Amino acid sequence: MTPTAPALTRRAALLAGAGLLAAPALGRAAEAIEIRDVAGRTVRLDRPARRIVLSSWVSLDALALLHPEPVSLLAGWQGAPGAVLDEGFYEAVLRRFPEARALPAIGRFSLDGGAVETVLGLEPDLLVLSMFDAFGMGGGATNPQIAAFEAAGVPVLIVDFFLDPLGRSEESLLALGRAIGREEAAAAYNAFYRGRRERVTRTVAAKVGDGARPAVFMHVHAASPDCCYSPGHATLNAFIRLAGGHNIGADALPGATGQLSLEYVLSRDPDVYVATGGYQAEPGRFTLGRGVSDERARAGFASVTARPGLSGLRAVASGRAYGLWHSFAHSPAHVVAIELLARWFQPELFSDIDPKATLDEINARFAALPLTGALWVETGPS
Repeated sequence: MTPTAPALTRRAALLAGAGLLAAPALGRAAEAIEIRDVAGRTVRLDRPARRIVLSSWVSLDALALLHPEPVSLLAGWQGAPGAVLDEGFYEAVLRRFPEARALPAIGRFSLDGGAVETVLGLEPDLLVLSMFDAFGMGGGATNPQIAAFEAAGVPVLIVDFFLDPLGRSEESLLALGRAIGREEAAAAYNAFYRGRRERVTRTVAAKVGDGARPAVFMHVHAASPDCCYSPGHATLNAFIRLAGGHNIGADALPGATGQLSLEYVLSRDPDVYVATGGYQAEPGRFTLGRGVSDERARAGFASVTARPGLSGLRAVASGRAYGLWHSFAHSPAHVVAIELLARWFQPELFSDIDPKATLDEINARFAALPLTGALWVETGPS
């Protein structure tokens, strides 16, 4: 559709105004911030950001590790259960920060032609773009939409808590902390995270050879009626390896993720079964996360492991079947998932590890938006 003259005028005014806001000012020179993001780009801000747009709703959990009032920093957000995907997350935000109801809603974010005008209309001073949104849409540092934001005076900071969380979470959190003037908070969380993670890394490196790694089937989004979606060589595979397991999906899938046949899973008969659950909130579906009770989580998990084929797995019969909140894969709090996996894969080495204590400390020391609800399921022999 061709824009009307008033729309063109408004857009031009927004672009011009944003450009003026971005112009150098001697009075602000002492506050200027320069950041190198995880995409290798240099990002410059005149002052700590106070009107942020997040491309991904899950990035709010990262922001909440750094600032006691993260919603106060937002110029707009996805703003509806259908846009943020996770209804429990949406309700938790509104309970803790009721002022979020008044924020402009941008819906689901995508780097298409309409995103520039929508975001610029909020007059942000920073767009935080997930690397998945940038590269998943065929873009990245040279994406013309990113260039359009920057030409309009809106800095774009690319972060990654999902595609390579083990390699980029700390750097992403530190960059986000610098952008909002909370670098010390980011450094404190990173130090806590590194200590927990390195304990697992050191123990596995010293005591777990390839022959001692249990075969693991991680059943991704297990609430889906179609079996058996699995990580291949992407995020969750890295978690499995770090924690001392061997992902059977990586033996069969050439890419990041993919569908395994039930026949393949049965032929491998893995030592450990891990079902990931998230925001699929339909009655009877396997759901984990904020607002989910332990009873509901266990009932949903039982319905998954009772399916034909899966019910006969050695892992299910022996009590080595578990449920894990899928959104750990998007959060700097994924160190809790690493501890859980380590305890499940190598119980003799990690019998004294306490993921709940780690989660409790994250909530007490860092998280302005606590991670609550049923986030994992553990069972005994059937």
